[in-house]
Amino acid sequence: MHRLATLGLAAAGAALLLLTSACAGGAPGAAPDSNTLTLQTNWTTGGQENVPLTAALKEFTAQTGITVKVLENGDDLNDVYATSLLAGKEADVLLVGLLEKQLDWVKNGAVVPLEGYVGPWGLTDKLPVEAIDDWTDPDGHLRGLPYAGFTWPWWYNTELLAQHGATVPTTTEELVATAAKLRAGGVEPVVVGGNDWSGQKIFLQFLQTYLSPADAVKVFNEGNTCANPDAVRGIELFTQLRDAGVFADGVEGLSADQAQAMYFSGTAAIAPLGSWAYLAAPEKQAAATVLGGLPAAPGGTYAKPTAFRGSTSAGWWISPNGQEKIESVQKLITFMYQPQVLHSMLADGGVVLSTATDVDTTGVTAPLLAQSFNDLPAKVDFAVMPDLHVPADVSNPMYRATSIAYTKGNDARKICETVDAVYRSVR
Repeated sequence: MHRLATLGLAAAGAALLLLTSACAGGAPGAAPDSNTLTLQTNWTTGGQENVPLTAALKEFTAQTGITVKVLENGDDLNDVYATSLLAGKEADVLLVGLLEKQLDWVKNGAVVPLEGYVGPWGLTDKLPVEAIDDWTDPDGHLRGLPYAGFTWPWWYNTELLAQHGATVPTTTEELVATAAKLRAGGVEPVVVGGNDWSGQKIFLQFLQTYLSPADAVKVFNEGNTCANPDAVRGIELFTQLRDAGVFADGVEGLSADQAQAMYFSGTAAIAPLGSWAYLAAPEKQAAATVLGGLPAAPGGTYAKPTAFRGSTSAGWWISPNGQEKIESVQKLITFMYQPQVLHSMLADGGVVLSTATDVDTTGVTAPLLAQSFNDLPAKVDFAVMPDLHVPADVSNPMYRATSIAYTKGNDARKICETVDAVYRSVR
């Protein structure tokens, strides 16, 4: 998955509700230039996934004569897109993930619904049913076309573990013992961005330890964590491990980038990192890393360690302007689902695909990417990924609540009350 960055649409606000496709398309009466498309994405030049994307767009232009201008905006994509949308000058197509504010893009008129294009464009067999479900909003509209997914395991540096007399823990009791051995040797145990989106997701991974998947979805949707004994029990497990020294010192103030840097440098031995980091890992750390999950808790819902996976890392969205060039847009998007393009995305870009096309994985040489396909699924159970269930208006404010959770001295009651207060504040 491309990094689960926080992408807000604050600049548009309620004004998006007034938008319709009739207001887009540039100067009044001007015919759209169907030989040129603008693609806006948060895949940046520095990212490995941009390598096959650039090659594919070049080949697309060679085959069709349609030029694709790429706008790279990184974490600023939503604000940039919102501003251009209000001026009727938005990009034709977007390649970006589904989370937080994007959940409401169709409802707000920021993009057009796509359920009517899947069949006519020949994509029915290319898109898994579960991915379509993930990308469909409560009103039955397909927000975007699923393209890139992700896996989000826990990474274990077996070289550091062995140096300190430890092995990969599979239970929470073993995790506590492993953390103690690492600390005695001057190595930080589990490192995570306790002050941002990454720490929030891992906190919610703990929270659902004793919840059924259906109950986890309900809690993520509605809050009321303090009223759910099993949710509170999961938070209590989190605080017990926190107070036992499982997390790195100062974790409550770390960002995802800082946590990743600590693992890559060997400062920390364990880190929950996603597939977006597989190709970025230094060769030494990649060779020493075994992928696993959050160790299982006694009496928990899951018998195995848990990890996350999903289909929402990136998808193809069509703007009101893009709808005015729909034939050219169709050519671009269907080209990007061709098997040779998908294989390049995987092998050259490290993109975990959320498509149904059978892509040959034998050419994957990156060790962590190969592990994620060949070994990880048998070693873990996949817990409920919160992104599609936590309301868009709750996600960002919850960062402070989860930072409080990572701060020693705050008990489960204070943490659940802080989380619930966030839900109440947006209702």
